[in-house]
Amino acid sequence: MIKPMMDGRMPGIPDLSTAVVDVRDVVDLHVRAMTAPEAAGQRFIAAAGDTVSFTYIAATLRSRLGEKASRVPEPRLPSLVVRAGGLVVPALGEMSGNLGVVRNVDAGRTRHRLGWAPRSAEDAVTAGGQSLL
Repeated sequence: MIKPMMDGRMPGIPDLSTAVVDVRDVVDLHVRAMTAPEAAGQRFIAAAGDTVSFTYIAATLRSRLGEKASRVPEPRLPSLVVRAGGLVVPALGEMSGNLGVVRNVDAGRTRHRLGWAPRSAEDAVTAGGQSLL
């Protein structure tokens, strides 16, 4: 999601939300889960915090990366436009069912049981943007 924002391929911000996590924190979580006997057979949610909107992600990129994120769009894409575009652009069609939907996640069990402390969502988004520069 960050790459099309950064390279200007995303003309506007759709009404979508997602959980984010820094890949380095995912690696840390995998190691913790593999080495903790009490984690055997368990599933753990890897999320830096609450679900964030694409609008929030775009704003974070613009504020933290400044001019380097000048191609990150600001305007919101109306959901009707995204749905209509989905009739001819498969990628838009795939996201249409998730417009306006917020799926909250809770990584509290992951943090508590494995002592996992991920970077913030802002830091994860920023690192993702920086890696693409």
